[in-house]
Amino acid sequence: MLSKILKSALLLSLTGVLFSCNFEEINTDPNNTTSIAPGALLTYTQMHTINGGNAKNIQLGTCMMIVQQTATLNLDMPGDKYYQMDSYANSMFVDTYSDLIKNWRELVVIASSDAKYENTLGAAKIWGAYLFQRMTDLFGNVPYSEAGLGYYESIYRPKYDNQEDIYKGMIQDVKDGLKLLGEDKPAMDGDLFYEGNIAQWKKFGGSLLVRLGMRLSEVTPDLAKETVQFAVQNGVMTEAGDMCRLIHNVDKDAFKNILSKRYELDGFVKDDAIKISKTFMDYLKSTNDPRIKSYCSLKDGNDDPAVQAGLPNGYDSNTITEVGDAYIGKENCSNFNTNTILKLDAPTLFLLPSETKLLLAEATLRGWTPGDAASLFEEAVICSMKEQKIAYGVEIPQAEIDAYLAQDLFKKAASTEAKLEVLGQQYWVATFMNGFESYANWRRTGYPTLTPTHYAGSQSNGQIPRRLPYSVEEYTINKANVEAAVRQQGADDVTTRIWWDKK
Repeated sequence: MLSKILKSALLLSLTGVLFSCNFEEINTDPNNTTSIAPGALLTYTQMHTINGGNAKNIQLGTCMMIVQQTATLNLDMPGDKYYQMDSYANSMFVDTYSDLIKNWRELVVIASSDAKYENTLGAAKIWGAYLFQRMTDLFGNVPYSEAGLGYYESIYRPKYDNQEDIYKGMIQDVKDGLKLLGEDKPAMDGDLFYEGNIAQWKKFGGSLLVRLGMRLSEVTPDLAKETVQFAVQNGVMTEAGDMCRLIHNVDKDAFKNILSKRYELDGFVKDDAIKISKTFMDYLKSTNDPRIKSYCSLKDGNDDPAVQAGLPNGYDSNTITEVGDAYIGKENCSNFNTNTILKLDAPTLFLLPSETKLLLAEATLRGWTPGDAASLFEEAVICSMKEQKIAYGVEIPQAEIDAYLAQDLFKKAASTEAKLEVLGQQYWVATFMNGFESYANWRRTGYPTLTPTHYAGSQSNGQIPRRLPYSVEEYTINKANVEAAVRQQGADDVTTRIWWDKK
């Protein structure tokens, strides 16, 4: 079944070239929109959720560097220096709206045309919320209600919805998607995530609602509580195997892990371009975290925890000498594990059950959901360690899991705030390789506590960036709407906080 889907994925990747490069023709010729089945469009949007350039530049080179999971001495990676962030932000914005959101909108319209596609439509609504959350979390106010409606409603300059309305809309979208899903309805085609398994899609939708709800904890706690409670009542991810991931293989170039392929093409391991941050490495080592063997290795693949080392953030090849003996040479600092994360068939991870359990531990700590926060914390840690086997083939021995839990990191935290800090630190570790989510949760919670870098030419005057700037193209082709968004939200700067960012 999966190989059949992957064959259709290759066809859609070629079709996508037409969708991306011939925008005006597609928006004037209805024959181009009605000839593609919704299952094929579902495959396309799943495969193209992030392209190689944005995987490298935004996820690794921006988000993961901002939260000090990764580091570099290169000047073309802006994240840990808060430097020249506009170019990467521009490509993320343009690529997402001109390709991914446009094709997603086609998927929703076509799946709405016939009751036999209700399961596909349900999945599409849920996945759309995932896509829009990523964009609004990065930029703040963004096109949402009018996005992708160029062909159907001749809206070529979509308005920017304010983030509060976007969040309320996304929550409703997921709820509507869940209502549409049913085991008794015709099966969906083209699903790369769960091969049409409705029960798994319902769990994914529930876990996405938990993520959406908890993002609002500091700004609309009543809506946050209501959303999380609804999710728990309807079902969420509970086991490592529930994870939402895109499985890759090496049979065709189009099926390879897009980030690993980009790493290989750009020679990043050979050139010591991106390293594990010293901040992240120090935390893993201070807690004797066995996930270090899954995440990190030296260039030659040596994953012995004793030899792993991190690179300090915020330096270039000249200024790194300022750290003195703390710098051991970038060639001696750890990479992503070349035998796990950087394999060409390593999966792309979108949402993990360990994330859900950590968020539910926080919800329980706040008194929003029943249960024991300490037990949920332990379940989350166990789940995260078991996820390493499913994702990367790394089986962490039970004795090492038990030793890690024996530290009682959560129980020993003396106050509610201290417990929230432990949860934030664990979320930072569990969401490694999903920099979008690590960055968003850090802004929401303030944890882990990070020391800003101070690089000459920083766009933030030594503050950790809170958002990405809008696409420069929008100021030409959608000027009135982007300027209205800026008036409502605040200056189009990396230091402007988006609506839910209050910590």
